[in-house]
Amino acid sequence: MTSHRPPRLRPLAADALENVARTGAGPSDAEIYDRLEEALFALPEAERIAAILAVGKGAGVEAVAERLGLEPADAAALTDSAVQLLRGALADIDLDEPEQHARLMRRRRRTGSPTAAGEG
Repeated sequence: MTSHRPPRLRPLAADALENVARTGAGPSDAEIYDRLEEALFALPEAERIAAILAVGKGAGVEAVAERLGLEPADAAALTDSAVQLLRGALADIDLDEPEQHARLMRRRRRTGSPTAAGEG
């Protein structure tokens, strides 16, 4: 008579799951948001405020102009500069890759802006 024994569970090495996670398409959302936050904090204060207001909060260039006491054209130039600096900091991540972009947009709709850090 043979008794059926379920397979015994074996612990995995700590790095086993890390290695599996890295095989996915691109970096995780958390890694992207961490990098974005680092890039935001590296910006000069005016550019950081412009990026957060105009892009992160979707308030537009008018809000940047009002907050920083700038002419709309100057606020637009400052916002464009901030966006270009952020793009440069995240240049190695393909945010236009459909799966990555869709995942980030779904998360943004659920949680709002990825970060409001540095606003102030």
